[in-house]
Amino acid sequence: MGLNVMAQGDYDKIFSYSEGVAKVKKGDYYGLIDSNGNELLPPKYDVIQAFKDFRAKISKDKLWGVVDNKGRILIPVVYENIGAFNSGVAKITKNGLLGLVDINGKMLTEPAYFKMINVTNGGTKVEKDELWGMLNKQGKLVVPVQYTSIGAFQNGVAKVVKDEKVGLIGVSGELFAPAKYDKIIRLAHGGAKIELNMQWGLLNVDYQVVASPQYDEISGFNNQKAKIAKGGKYGLIKDDGTVLATTKYDAITKIKHGYKVAIDDKWGLLNVDGNQVLVEAQYDKIAMFEGERAKVTKDGLLGVIDVQGNELIPPKYDQIMKLKNGGSKVELDGLWGILDPQGYEVIPPKFEKIKPFKEGEAKVYANGNWGLIKINGEIVVDTE
Repeated sequence: MGLNVMAQGDYDKIFSYSEGVAKVKKGDYYGLIDSNGNELLPPKYDVIQAFKDFRAKISKDKLWGVVDNKGRILIPVVYENIGAFNSGVAKITKNGLLGLVDINGKMLTEPAYFKMINVTNGGTKVEKDELWGMLNKQGKLVVPVQYTSIGAFQNGVAKVVKDEKVGLIGVSGELFAPAKYDKIIRLAHGGAKIELNMQWGLLNVDYQVVASPQYDEISGFNNQKAKIAKGGKYGLIKDDGTVLATTKYDAITKIKHGYKVAIDDKWGLLNVDGNQVLVEAQYDKIAMFEGERAKVTKDGLLGVIDVQGNELIPPKYDQIMKLKNGGSKVELDGLWGILDPQGYEVIPPKFEKIKPFKEGEAKVYANGNWGLIKINGEIVVDTE
């Protein structure tokens, strides 16, 4: 690379070339020359940093600016600090206040703020006099500086606090919920629970009010459904505000095939969507479902229902024991019988003992005698 002799003799030191320019030093100061030795920037600066993207930060008297590789001052040397450029934008500090400038020196935001915090998916939070607002990606103020705090953005939405009330804003300045609630709990799948005066309501995924604050409690959502409580009673609600079950139950328990519900210590069933009563609250107990069947207790006696609430075995037995063929061994008043898989009595309770079935047959005992029955109820050897 050629360099004229005059240029060599004018400087105490010439540094390596980068992006078509070289830093030169004369005395305690630095300047720039091009590849032909032409002076682009006179040696009068205290610092010239390395070039990146054909631009370099320069400093004089503890103030900073930016120069390009043609020697043009893009950002005047008047700022106390110029931060790193991020997506072509950097923070600048003047008189202790922060602003924004782009990589070509265009002023985006005049220095007016005490703090600036970049938001991951765009925009900048700004603080002045202990209140916060938002700039968009272009540095325009889109959220007025009026909030006590602006929280972290999640999926482009953040909580804001004003006068101890909570609202929601978007990263581009959209007001999703005014700051009038005592609490906002955002939901994983979108929307939020809102609390005002100790009553809870719902915002949908578009942050519209779909249930005004009226419930004592809204539980966590499972498959877009949650329990609601009002006056000590429970119901079910969808995340779009649709009430699936009114608050009339003393308890609601989610099960695999739907919901168990209780009224006055009696239990019934709702379907898996929670919006249809399969069994009115009538049983003292509904046990856990095994497969698609569950034991029920009524007036101290046992029966069996299916997942649709159909009563397969009426509650009239003291014990019910499932058999491998899908039938059951049942006991009433100390005597045992056999039900087929459909719940019909193929042998009414009349044996004092029924041994375990082996290869479809079991020993039975009654009247002091042993007999033999098949699993379908057929008597092979009678005990009479």
